[in-house]
This record gives sequence, C-alpha cells and structure tokens, in this order.
Amino acid sequence: MSVYRKWYCTCKGLPVELVYEENFEEEKGEPFCQGCGATPSSDPKQTVLYRDIEDWED
Repeated sequence: MSVYRKWYCTCKGLPVELVYEENFEEEKGEPFCQGCGATPSSDPKQTVLYRDIEDWED
C-alpha cells in the first residue's frame, strides 16, 4: 500500500488541485496554485490544503 498526498487551493472558493512546476532535473518541484501562486511552504492566505490518498494496488 502506498500513500500519496494531493494538494488543493481554495482561493477561488472551491478546491482546485495544485500543479507541479516542471524542473529540468529528475525531481519534481513544489506544487503551486495557478490562480494565486500559493505553495504548501508559502501560503499567506492559508488557502492550501491536502488530502492523503491510499493506493491499495501496491
């Protein structure tokens, strides 16, 4: 079983999934909101939330 985290931003009223910035390196960048630019580490309006998703197929 794997657990992964999905990030959302509620700056526009409804939760919208955050997108990951593209990096030229192998690792993913930090997710950010395309509407307000908030990230999990920089969220001044406190609109970013998350949900842990369990994957039972592993």
